[in-house]
Amino acid sequence: MNTKEVPKGLITLLALVCGVSIASGYYAQPLLGDIGRSLGVSEAHAGALPMFTQIGIAIGALLFLPLGDIVNDRKLILAMISAHVGALVLVALAPSAPSLTWASALMGVTTITPYLLPAYAAKIVGHEQRGHVTGLLARGIFAGILLARTASGYIGHYTDWRTVYWIAAALMLFMTALLAWRLPPTVPRSDLSYPRLLASIWTVFRQQPVVRYAAARQGLVFGAFNAFWISLVFYLETPRFHMGSDVAGLFGVIGAAGAFAAPLFGKVADKRGPVFAVRLGTGSALLAWVVMALFGQHLAGLVVGVLLLDLGVTASHVSNQTMIYHLGQDIRGRVSTIYILGIFIGAAVMSGLTAWVWSLWAWHGVSALGIAATVLAVAVSFAQQDQAGRGGLQPQPAR
Repeated sequence: MNTKEVPKGLITLLALVCGVSIASGYYAQPLLGDIGRSLGVSEAHAGALPMFTQIGIAIGALLFLPLGDIVNDRKLILAMISAHVGALVLVALAPSAPSLTWASALMGVTTITPYLLPAYAAKIVGHEQRGHVTGLLARGIFAGILLARTASGYIGHYTDWRTVYWIAAALMLFMTALLAWRLPPTVPRSDLSYPRLLASIWTVFRQQPVVRYAAARQGLVFGAFNAFWISLVFYLETPRFHMGSDVAGLFGVIGAAGAFAAPLFGKVADKRGPVFAVRLGTGSALLAWVVMALFGQHLAGLVVGVLLLDLGVTASHVSNQTMIYHLGQDIRGRVSTIYILGIFIGAAVMSGLTAWVWSLWAWHGVSALGIAATVLAVAVSFAQQDQAGRGGLQPQPAR
């Protein structure tokens, strides 16, 4: 497809699909208390469910994202989104905690469409628009992550948590039909076999330091982001606040304001360089955790913190993607794989740590965990050379 002929409506559709599909991985977070009570398990057990979803996403990224380098993107995207519908149905039907754990992991494996689509969009738009378009899709992703909590919090409060997943399955089925109608095909740029493709991921990882830095930064920032959202519902249910999943969901609306700044940071990355923009993002995330550690006993402190946190995570994500998409179309699927693996390994580790830390030290422990992760992210952002972040390193394609 000619990059000059990409209609704005198609990019808007891709952003919408990114939001609706990524939301599946986050519906559970405001509902963890309800899920635990429904299935008769502890807060710590219920709080570990997001970890299995994040592990599933990491596995799905490893197995399926590289295929974007060797197969028609349209077929791959439609196949993955169809499989995702089936996984959502399994979650809705899960009769016990173990079955829900496995269904959540499978749902994660199929929740990779939001990470296939940015790499796909980078193939069909011009170089000068790449940061802006990446920002638009990131807006969809983070709006989906945040508003998923709002929607599931309210639906779960007035019905039950299973209804959330039935509605999600219906939405994804509708998205499948829209994409089948509008999505143009692309031409694969590599003739590697699937086993060689997977083996070459390690080669790309070794040859591209830009990707290593980006994956480490975003894994830490996104892991801290997950720590906040996993612990928020438990924190709001404590005697200090006496609030439920509906209020936890409202914080998603507040945080969505940060997601809508994503295209702005895409433009900053295009003009000032993504390293400058990513430092702004990681710095904002660190400031958010400092604010919440000091003033998180008040709702106003949590509101300010969530605005800064979501702005920072979104800015960092857009800027990191702008960096890695400069590395060449023939390795873009594998570059995306490494980046997404970094994100969700970080998210899975932090999800598990959050459940454990909350059980021991509650909000103060989670705040310390968030500060530690974002301090490391800031350190990594200053460790990278500006020349590498501005695309100065030339890729050595792994074939």
